[in-house]
Amino acid sequence: MIDSAEPSSLDLERDRRAVARARAFVRDHCAQSQVAEGVCDTAVLLVSELVTNAVEHARSRVRLAVAVSTRRVHVEVGDQNAALPAVRHPDAAAVHGRGMAIVDGLAEDWGVRPDGRGKTIWFDLPR
Repeated sequence: MIDSAEPSSLDLERDRRAVARARAFVRDHCAQSQVAEGVCDTAVLLVSELVTNAVEHARSRVRLAVAVSTRRVHVEVGDQNAALPAVRHPDAAAVHGRGMAIVDGLAEDWGVRPDGRGKTIWFDLPR
């Protein structure tokens, strides 16, 4: 197993293909690090939600980083918009607005780190 002290990173353009590229990047990194399939599936789902938010709401390029250790999978998604995300609980008929609630419900831990150009949202999953 590869124990990654340094994250692998990927810069993504602001377009719909960014989400598919992000999912493939996370899935490949999990496979190389021999992360359990269920944990990998959850990481892919969560990164999909965060990259979609960055593309649709932040309207900026996206910085993605993945680090896998013996204890956890750590993912960071950064964008160039300083607006902080909110966990919403929309009604059953709503089409949008569940992304951060999904992250909040499935991640072991998550948070937001504002920076000079925007923010980075991160999450951890146990191995």
